[in-house]
Amino acid sequence: MELRLEHDEETEWGSSSQLWQHFYQLGCLFASAHDMGMGLTYLIDAFLIRGGEEEGADLEWIDFFRRQFAIYLMGKGRLNCSICEGDMIHDLLRDEYERIKVELEESELPFATEHLARWFGTLELDFPWIGEEKDPHRAFG
Repeated sequence: MELRLEHDEETEWGSSSQLWQHFYQLGCLFASAHDMGMGLTYLIDAFLIRGGEEEGADLEWIDFFRRQFAIYLMGKGRLNCSICEGDMIHDLLRDEYERIKVELEESELPFATEHLARWFGTLELDFPWIGEEKDPHRAFG
């Protein structure tokens, strides 16, 4: 599958704006087709790009975001989120990541950074599933 992006000179954010929009649309499309892996990948990348993160900028942050955003979407019981919702979760995760990094730096106990990625995957954050009850019978997509 080839994705061709055109540059719009009038768009304030340029091609990054179009890129996240295409990724968001692809994520929603894959989610509606019940392709959970591709849906997660494109939705996560869309909000990373939308948040201004570039691959390689802070690998620990990107790993943290990828894991926790996937946990958030899976915990909802359906693989979708609005742009506003994704922005809110992005900001919540960024704040949580910064808080964790400060706590690790100020900790009296040494923490081996090579285990950080594995540890990020075990964190259980309190996500705001607003007014939603988890329904085990709800389908993804």
